[in-house]
Amino acid sequence: MKKIFLYLLACSSFSSFAQQTNAQLYEDLQSIQVLGTVLHVAAHPDDESTHMLTWFAQEQHWEANYFSCTRGDGGQNLIGDEQGVPLGLLRTQELLAARKIDGAHQYFSQALDFGFSKSTDEALSTWNHELILSNLVWVIRKLQPDIIFTRFPPDARAGHGHHSASAALAIEAYAAAADPKRFPEQLSRGVTTWQAKRLLWNTFRFPGSANSTINENQFKIQIGNYLPALGVSTGELAALSRSQHKCQGFGFAADRGLSTEYFETLAGEAPKQQLWDGVSTSWSRIPGSESVEAQLKAIIQSYQWEKPYASVKAMIALKKAIEALPKSTYQEKKLVQVKNWILKAAALYVSGTTQQSTIATGDTLNFKTEIILRSPLNLENVQVKVLQKDTTFAGKINSSRKLIWNTKVPVNQVYTQPYWLQKARNFGNFVVEDPMKIGQADVDPAVTVQLSFQLEGETFRLEKSIQQMFVDPVKGEIYQPIAITPKSVFSLSSQVLLLPNGSKSSKSTLVNITAMSAISPGQVQIKNELGETLANISLEKGLRKGEKRSFAISFQENALKQTGKIHHQLSLAYTTERGNWVDSLEMHTIEYAHIPTQRYFTGVGLDIIHSQIISKGKRIAYIRGAGDKVPEALMQMGYQVNFLQESDLKFESLKKYDAVVTGVRAYNTEDYLGNAHPELMKYIENGGNYVVQYNTASFLGPMKAQMAPYPFQVGRSRITRENAQPEFLIANHAVFNQPNKITVDDFQGWVQERSIYLGESSDAHVEFPLGFTDPGEKSEKGNIAVANYGKGRFIYTGLVFFRELPAGVPGAYRLFANLISNPNSK
Repeated sequence: MKKIFLYLLACSSFSSFAQQTNAQLYEDLQSIQVLGTVLHVAAHPDDESTHMLTWFAQEQHWEANYFSCTRGDGGQNLIGDEQGVPLGLLRTQELLAARKIDGAHQYFSQALDFGFSKSTDEALSTWNHELILSNLVWVIRKLQPDIIFTRFPPDARAGHGHHSASAALAIEAYAAAADPKRFPEQLSRGVTTWQAKRLLWNTFRFPGSANSTINENQFKIQIGNYLPALGVSTGELAALSRSQHKCQGFGFAADRGLSTEYFETLAGEAPKQQLWDGVSTSWSRIPGSESVEAQLKAIIQSYQWEKPYASVKAMIALKKAIEALPKSTYQEKKLVQVKNWILKAAALYVSGTTQQSTIATGDTLNFKTEIILRSPLNLENVQVKVLQKDTTFAGKINSSRKLIWNTKVPVNQVYTQPYWLQKARNFGNFVVEDPMKIGQADVDPAVTVQLSFQLEGETFRLEKSIQQMFVDPVKGEIYQPIAITPKSVFSLSSQVLLLPNGSKSSKSTLVNITAMSAISPGQVQIKNELGETLANISLEKGLRKGEKRSFAISFQENALKQTGKIHHQLSLAYTTERGNWVDSLEMHTIEYAHIPTQRYFTGVGLDIIHSQIISKGKRIAYIRGAGDKVPEALMQMGYQVNFLQESDLKFESLKKYDAVVTGVRAYNTEDYLGNAHPELMKYIENGGNYVVQYNTASFLGPMKAQMAPYPFQVGRSRITRENAQPEFLIANHAVFNQPNKITVDDFQGWVQERSIYLGESSDAHVEFPLGFTDPGEKSEKGNIAVANYGKGRFIYTGLVFFRELPAGVPGAYRLFANLISNPNSK
């Protein structure tokens, strides 16, 4: 078994080593016997058939792999306000956490999740069809899977253009991987053509969904058996794996009994008895491996559960026998498995730790390495290297003796950035210059420890990442990745400044500088992309490492020469006693208890909106939902924003507000809104303006309460084209005319979608003033729903303001100002 159940007990600490029980080591021996590889293909994190991956990896002992076309960048987030790239980083780590439980391996393409897509053609053309196909062909040629299976069909039954596109790519890649004329450049990088035995579609009937693609004529198998060595069934492990997709709200109940999985054959020979009919999964598939198979069987038979290290010498002999076999993909895979097994059975503990979470380039890394052999085997001639520094522990190392190396090393390396973010991305895909990284799931470690040693006379080499280690008084040891950074990073207090046309107003934003390294006295200039100096700052005493300073840069509306959105790309130009340089990056940190801390860097951009934007009213009450950045936009519009708790949702408290606004998914996440419904309706009835942003309607995100004064539902329809033309169905409606006159121009420059989870009602009191049409579909009118009630009004909107306002889209600000501007305000 490749990944262990004990991971669940320590997942929040992200330990630098994996504890492994003797029973689990025995399961690993069983997996070395099996030479079968399966590749699962789908579109997003959380699409995978976790039950099948777990069954293959844990019960059948196959090498199981999941290829996700995207990292989930375009999805929604139930636990925070990450969107786009940071959401993709979060979902990548959730997927890796899932794989640590179910035992499969993870791969990705360069495709960007650009949000919901309604067709295969749209998804493939946006991603760059040939590029993403080449990614999948590369992974197939590298892994050489015997079976490939998809999660979705290549047609509308998939329910999402990304889903169907993943299946279409799998069908193409199944044939292309075997064709030397397709992507021939890959064949010079250490892979060969490969023809999988068959391509299957794992049909489905998702819980809570009326749609089913299974039938009893399909090939079917039963899975979910109990695994005595682990004390759980594959269904229980699969549920634990699935439940790692926390930002999507995919916590699953364990399935402790048997279940049936169904398959349709898309290409190759259809299975008749087993999924792997016609595939040899024993060592016989490697010529000359008879002695290897015999050695392995003997090791398994003589395995001593109370002292697995007793098998190490025999496993070293097995390693040498495998090395003597002809070079092949399976020879390489099995050598890795055997080496890992030996080191685990020898109870060899290796760590590289530091107390630093970040190291600025040019600074010194203080670190410690620990090596301890916790078995009565012979360990000798240990060599340790970190960057340009190394040391040797000569001679034999006695059992349980701890080797500790404390030292310092200067770090002159590039910043730690996820490899897929190192270059500016294209519209539909990430740019990856190193072809050998295609498919790689995780971020490269900042610094590693390289070890060479002899165990029972055999030389081994090992590389481990250096991690930050600290002790939490509640959780104990915590291990986190470290990052190499610039000498300074900076951010803005507001990335969007609203300076309405003709207002003659001024606004400022704070430039918040953090010294990641000590900066000597001097000057720093804040410049834009044209080299213009926006501010001069004197650093008379320099900056201490870790010191944070804030400086304001101001803009006068009557000095602006352009209208619309004005973009500045900012940088810091240092002139100091010890050198001159330019820093231009903001460091972002993603921290959740269930994943390792993620850091990445972006340029620092400022958008100034110089358009005619009129807002009405002064005070806004905001009910937080799943997380968004709309309140910051409201403050830019000049509103005083107060965040409400459950106890605040009383008419007497609400009546002082010009509008009450709910954050995205508030009715999905906050149960108390059901109890507050009468008070909210009383607020509307007495002249209030209640604006509800989108909520989801599915078995994963059910509606928690009634939200409107009249019968009203949230549907599943959406408008995916951000350039879809608006249809003013009620042109004289207040939402288009008060206080701003909304025109077609206000829908220019929108990003990722128009509208999601549209409103639905047949009640005559509910008006739908705005329509959009996606290509080939009927007009959808539920983008804004308005219902007058008493002296006030209720508004539901599926328009993606949570994306548009942080992106600085002027028309989105103008329209949102109309929605929240209470007609009764004076």
